Amino acid sequence: MNSLGIDVGKKKCRAALKDERGDVIREFFFSNNNEGISALIQSASHYGKCTAVVESTGNMWIRIHDTLEENGIDTILANPYKTKIIAEAKIKSDKLDARILADLLRADLVRILCSNKRVQRKEKSCQT
Repeated sequence: MNSLGIDVGKKKCRAALKDERGDVIREFFFSNNNEGISALIQSASHYGKCTAVVESTGNMWIRIHDTLEENGIDTILANPYKTKIIAEAKIKSDKLDARILADLLRADLVRILCSNKRVQRKEKSCQT
């Protein structure tokens, strides 16, 4: 299954889609709005089934996460404080962050921040 790493920004996000071997299939920017997220879903779905990961960045991740889930893409919310490889990187870029998130997801090394499901988020607060 493909892995989709998403570096979330207030207005612009970066996505990296990798295959099971870790090879980059596609990388692109998309706007953090309904049109941009729809383009992300369409692009990622074109290459087959995938799982996505987004870091919890303020509340900017919520629309992306929920829209991906509503469109059948399992999406993990990563704890940015536990994603040390990104935080400690000497070279920081949206492109690199998205790639690293996809690799961590592919290797099952993402520390989940809290429940991903909208209903469960409403029932309890997120805990690390």
